[in-house]
Amino acid sequence: MGATAVRVTVLMGLGWTVGSERVVCSSDRALDFVHWRSEGSRGGEPGVARRRELNPGGAAMAAPPQQGQVNLVFWGKKNDDSNKSGATPPGSGGPPPGTSGGAPPAGDGGFSPEKALRFFTHAKTVHETENFEYAVQSWLNGLRWDPSSLSGLEGFFGSMDGWLTKSGNKPVGKEVYRSVSGKGDVDRYLYSLLEWGHRPSEVMLGIRVLEAAAKLRLTEPGTWVGTRVLAAAIRDKKTRKDVLLKIAECFSTLGAYDRAVHAAEAALNMDRTDGQLQAFIRELAAQATMTRGGYDKTGQSGGFRDNIRDAQKQQQLEESDRISKTDETIDRLLLAAKAELESRPGDLPTIEKYCKLLLERGRPQDEERAHVLYLRAHSDSKAFRFREMAGDIRIRQARRKVQSLKKMLEGAPQEESGQRMVAQAQDELAKLELEEFKLRVEAYPSDLTRKFELGKRFFAVGEYNESITCLQEAQADPKNRVPALLMLGQSFLKIQWVDESIGTFRQALEMRDVIPETNLELRYWLMVALQAKGESDRDLDAVVESDKLASSIAVQQITYRDIRPRREAIKKTLGELRAARGA
Repeated sequence: MGATAVRVTVLMGLGWTVGSERVVCSSDRALDFVHWRSEGSRGGEPGVARRRELNPGGAAMAAPPQQGQVNLVFWGKKNDDSNKSGATPPGSGGPPPGTSGGAPPAGDGGFSPEKALRFFTHAKTVHETENFEYAVQSWLNGLRWDPSSLSGLEGFFGSMDGWLTKSGNKPVGKEVYRSVSGKGDVDRYLYSLLEWGHRPSEVMLGIRVLEAAAKLRLTEPGTWVGTRVLAAAIRDKKTRKDVLLKIAECFSTLGAYDRAVHAAEAALNMDRTDGQLQAFIRELAAQATMTRGGYDKTGQSGGFRDNIRDAQKQQQLEESDRISKTDETIDRLLLAAKAELESRPGDLPTIEKYCKLLLERGRPQDEERAHVLYLRAHSDSKAFRFREMAGDIRIRQARRKVQSLKKMLEGAPQEESGQRMVAQAQDELAKLELEEFKLRVEAYPSDLTRKFELGKRFFAVGEYNESITCLQEAQADPKNRVPALLMLGQSFLKIQWVDESIGTFRQALEMRDVIPETNLELRYWLMVALQAKGESDRDLDAVVESDKLASSIAVQQITYRDIRPRREAIKKTLGELRAARGA
């Protein structure tokens, strides 16, 4: 007699009811409740119910027992590692076929963005419960199905940052490492990613990730990784020329020629006599020009999308991933997503997919429809991320209103009524964003990224003391440490705490992973703070240092902000102080 299975993943603190029994998960591991029901049973009564604990070394689910048996069984962790890929969300299908937790070789047809999305959705849910280690593994499991996913990569680092903050920089468990310890190219990419996630400031660990991404032709993730590795390498005074050249070569392999030029030029600065490197840079620059102009080959499928066998799904995936879509393509994708939603009205990934397409088409009624669906999903699932996405729609609309009014004002820039309208719209936007991010921090009090964003919103409305409070906490997050320190220093300056402002800017400049643009901005604001200290305290040393910073900024970029008039003002103050001291 046949049997059907219904699988429900239950997280810590949650539970379900079996008959009159309430089963509550008391472990931080996920529990998998498998409900076997005989087709011949009456009244929907189960023929047998089983429950098992899932972990990276857990046992495989046994076949259903004979009809009439009712068992609730726990399996503990086994010594073997037959299931290295860890727990899988419902309907994910486990690891790609043909592997033991690893990925199949290119052309084996095992990659599936759809299955990856299930893991990613699961990872977001687990992240919200602050079970960051399990979220990290879920992101990695999803990336195994779709290594080209940039959102999956960003989600991994978000959960990794959460884990490091919560655990005090301890490594994740051995089970997570074992899940990516295979010998395939994707396993090597994921393993290097996990290592770098623990020490994101280590340039060589980042280069391993970049090399693995380049080998797999992961254009978007590779470029994302490479940009951060290059910034860290440039900041590191011990970086060798060959390291920068390796970064340039990886960028070239990924087709990111502009960034390849940047890396190669940084290498050339270490050895201006290298004629071969100069020729290499010219080739990269030419290729970058061709790419920007669209003269190179376009419209070709590539990477992991070619490994999906279903031709119709492949077409939909390629159409949905295109940066520029025709109206006909979007309409066709929307019809397919709507039909899928109607067949599964409560399925959260399907709701997200449909709403994403509605927002991509971007008609006013589409935005309102997506807003309603997000709020309904939040009400039904209690998952705050849907409320967050609904808020993003309102923020996007308010920003669009500001831009529209500014464009209208371009024809009559002196029109006072138009200026008042723009100012009012900007004020409404700032207040809307502030209220939205207050809700987000309330929902995720330990999420330092959201706390950083709230600090920015407090700063925007002039509530500098509140901004300082948020930014001081947010700087503990390595990902946002430098921008948090930058805004924290400006907040101190706004409330006339000049010494604290100077100290904060100096601390940020000592960080190793500061990108050139941010370095320039930090030096500018340090110059401003030193200028303020020199003028208020008549401190000659502060003005001298401020003058040196002004000169270096002017030499680097003379059009930067108000550097010309500010440099003149600093020179004037410097002359006055020197004259007073001489007298």
